[in-house]
Amino acid sequence: MTLVSVIIPTFQRPQRLWSALASVAMQTYSEIEVIVVNNGGVSVESIVERYRQTFPQPIQLVTLTEPVRVGAARNRAIATAQGDLIALLDDDDLYRPIHLEQVIKALKQQPEAALAYDDALILIDHTAHVNDEPHIVATCRLGLAYEKERFEQDDYILPSSIVMRRAAFAAVGGFDEMMDICEDWDFLLKLRTQGMLLYVPGEIGIEYSMRVLANDNMGSTFDNRRYAALAMLETRYHLPHLIPKTFYDVARDLGWEVIPT
Repeated sequence: MTLVSVIIPTFQRPQRLWSALASVAMQTYSEIEVIVVNNGGVSVESIVERYRQTFPQPIQLVTLTEPVRVGAARNRAIATAQGDLIALLDDDDLYRPIHLEQVIKALKQQPEAALAYDDALILIDHTAHVNDEPHIVATCRLGLAYEKERFEQDDYILPSSIVMRRAAFAAVGGFDEMMDICEDWDFLLKLRTQGMLLYVPGEIGIEYSMRVLANDNMGSTFDNRRYAALAMLETRYHLPHLIPKTFYDVARDLGWEVIPT
């Protein structure tokens, strides 16, 4: 089996980090190493050690004394990884047990693919604090095959759903460390030069947490940083005018059903 390195950046969410780690341990694919990068937050050494004592997969901790942008944190973790395949997982997201197995199988069957990704279940979370247990009020599935024109208008590939070839990651120089928003979309737009972005239909592979305030009516607000990041993507990749959206906004626009819980 091919070793896959699961990269988990974390910041100030130790309880949710443990849940994310436990979801990695439950994978039906066994050849896994885990790399947690603590991005300048509270210590997570005890959580990493608990995982080491509880589960068989090797785990290492990269500790950053000062926070950096998430792209830079991922790059630093990937620099220490041993796997030929790289998987991403945010500390407030979860893998379902079949995720790595089904995505890696598809990737092996398509050698021309630079990465593969599967469906996500978006969890609308009304929890007040980022580290509390989630309070899910609605869910919405999101999954769509890559289409050039559509993807250049909306990003619908969630970072935690991705497994990529390490060689493809290295060929494009990793994540842009100067971007603090939309760095995952930027990365995918340039990764296309290394091979296809392969969609794996079928079972939901990940659960993506989207935290909103209880009085927010599940709306979206965006600051000037996001508008500036989108303008940069328009220029860098010669894209049409981009409208800021969350993954939840994109899912609704694509016609996926929102199901209250």
